[in-house]
Amino acid sequence: MFMIVAIVAVMAVGVFYLFGRDKDACRDVIPQDATAVAMFEPADFLEQLGFAPNKAGKLVMNLEDVAEGIDLSNPVYAFVSENGLSGITLNVRDVDKLLKAFSASGYASEEQRGYQWVADKNSIGCIDKDKMLLCGPVSEMEQDALRSEMVRLMTQGHHSVPVFEKAKQQKGVLRLCTSLANLPKMYSIPLPDGIDPSHAFLSAALRIDEKAVVFSIEVEGAGNISLPYGPIQGDWIGMLPAKPFARFCANMKGEELLLNLREVPELRTALLALNMCVDADMMIKAIDGDVALVVPKLDFQHPDFLFTAKLANTDFLANADEWSQVQRTGAQNFIIEYEGKQAYFGVHEGCLYVAFSPVTADMACQKSDADDFLQAAKGKYLSASLDVGQVIDAYPNQGVAILLKTLPQVREITNAFECVSLAADSPQRIELSIQTNKPVKEIVQNLWSLLTGLNL
Repeated sequence: MFMIVAIVAVMAVGVFYLFGRDKDACRDVIPQDATAVAMFEPADFLEQLGFAPNKAGKLVMNLEDVAEGIDLSNPVYAFVSENGLSGITLNVRDVDKLLKAFSASGYASEEQRGYQWVADKNSIGCIDKDKMLLCGPVSEMEQDALRSEMVRLMTQGHHSVPVFEKAKQQKGVLRLCTSLANLPKMYSIPLPDGIDPSHAFLSAALRIDEKAVVFSIEVEGAGNISLPYGPIQGDWIGMLPAKPFARFCANMKGEELLLNLREVPELRTALLALNMCVDADMMIKAIDGDVALVVPKLDFQHPDFLFTAKLANTDFLANADEWSQVQRTGAQNFIIEYEGKQAYFGVHEGCLYVAFSPVTADMACQKSDADDFLQAAKGKYLSASLDVGQVIDAYPNQGVAILLKTLPQVREITNAFECVSLAADSPQRIELSIQTNKPVKEIVQNLWSLLTGLNL
């Protein structure tokens, strides 16, 4: 008897799973030849921010009809097809509510071929009882010719979409994948010879952890991407101040660094002027290893930074006695005058350092305790961070200070953000993370309470 009950229970769960769950009707609208696909999980997104999906329409004014017309329990998809057609497809819960929302946004509507159609000057949408396809940008002249293709997409059966499967493998509320051939030239990724950009892919995802919001990007099928960075060795860890405002760490060769600097017109001009005083090009070419750029403290009135780099040699010091506008303060320590200001530079324990104050210069010549960030940077191809709290504290605006004083809730919210960090574990993958001291859900709820309390 017990076995019979168990079998019935298992069968009931299976039936519910197959027929009782919400159906994702719009997934099959995605073209099989799609070269880019994005998927957004609205229910998960709202839940992770502490909002109930059935209250979504109340979050933003005048969006009640949209929220009630869309099935928020299923994903929203966007795609680009091989022939350049771009569209958004989503599941529909209430057709009348959705039509009302489009009408309020200036769309004309009509019924044709058994579908509801909405259109404005730049886009056209096709709606049936459980899904919608919205395509654009499409001019009014092109819209009629597109209707047959849209109906074909709305009626096609289940099929495999390779780029969709790649997007789906990511983790997060927003996931996407695109072939590198889709990227604009200004964002193109240099590929090894023989790699077809249409067969290489860029995947990205946005996820919300308990105390972090993380955006990740990964390149697949592009072979060994060439980066001007190597794995960070951690050679400079004892030379950097702990808990600075901002820092950037990498492992570089001076020859490549010099080429990158010369590509920026302002920096190229500065290098030409600097070479008239010191052997700047030789100094940069001698770099081989860990490089770090650190802003110890955010100070708008007295900006300062510390640059340190591992050296392969110190040949540039051979002509130090002939440098102009340079004062020697030690065997390998110098001060250079420029525009009435001073910069401090030199060599300490095989590392080049450059600073804008004597205090910061001393940091490069003293051992300090490495913090967790610097330890975690070892082995990465790129590591950077920004202390968000210092931005508010240092901003030279009395209005900000008054706001923080009169609205302590604002101060509490800003204190909840710890830092913004950037890290590359490999040449193919990079992550941007906003880290917090409190749960993200709690921060969003406090911010929402503040905004609604101000009636904004």
